[in-house]
Amino acid sequence: MGAYEKEKEWYTTGEAAKVLGVSFRTIKRWIYSGKISATKTVGGHYRISREVIEHLRSEVEDQFAIDIVSLVNDKRIAYFREVQLNLEDKYRHYETRDKLEWLVRQGRINTKYELGRRWYFPLNATWEAVRNMAEEKLELIKTFESYDRKFERDGIRYQDYSEYIVEQAMVRAGYVVVAKDSYYFNGIACVLQPGAGRPPDLDFIAKLPNGDYVGVQVKNRLDYPKPNEINTFIELCRVLHLKPLLVTRQAHPMTFDVVKRLKGWVVIFKQSLLKPGFPREAFDAIRQQVGIPIAVYRWPPDYLIKALIEVAKAIAKL
Repeated sequence: MGAYEKEKEWYTTGEAAKVLGVSFRTIKRWIYSGKISATKTVGGHYRISREVIEHLRSEVEDQFAIDIVSLVNDKRIAYFREVQLNLEDKYRHYETRDKLEWLVRQGRINTKYELGRRWYFPLNATWEAVRNMAEEKLELIKTFESYDRKFERDGIRYQDYSEYIVEQAMVRAGYVVVAKDSYYFNGIACVLQPGAGRPPDLDFIAKLPNGDYVGVQVKNRLDYPKPNEINTFIELCRVLHLKPLLVTRQAHPMTFDVVKRLKGWVVIFKQSLLKPGFPREAFDAIRQQVGIPIAVYRWPPDYLIKALIEVAKAIAKL
């Protein structure tokens, strides 16, 4: 710790987060779970002792910082989202973002915003030395990002191929899809966008094997669904008296709590689902060199069907 930190005996949650290189939400989660002890002021604010901070600092830095620095050193060059994706099984996206910023401030890794991306590279390398690698990697990223996501089958159009895969998985899991792209159900309309343009809608409305109805939203992006998207989804389900079912590649931890308040569920499928036809060479390079979790399926994978079967059972008990 710096001189200022050593003089302090108690830290606010915000100060603790900055010193440890984690997010404010992570500190609060650790307090609630009992991972760290804290006292409350008369005003209801948490304070964390210097002893707790010093103990936790060595623990956090040893694991998280080493993981990131090792990843960057191994790859030689990595863009922001790439670091998050390669570590998302161990750390949440916002935790990785905060730790990257902390490592840069500590002088542990190099960073540069170039080619429309934020890049990270080892201390013993210069941008000029890794630029060609970054440009090659960027071509792979652009191939992935520019690939057509829309899909049509039997005259039915899907804004994203993942919607088709999820629909087929629901059918095989015993769901009955009763509506698509809808903001209307059982005589009730939920119009959340007054004026011109089509209001936000649910990707599907489906009937579960036990007779319950769910509003289904599918998200196939690399980042977490945005809070405003989740809020809109929840409001649609609330007004239409549907249990929410979010099927997404990944999600923020708070999303699970929000969805469960309406007796709904979140299904994580982890991989970015692409329709058949994606270039094989680029597919292999993106997975191996960049670490973007992409997958191509002609039919819904068994793990997704099984997850939806289990979800239907779980929702029926809520």
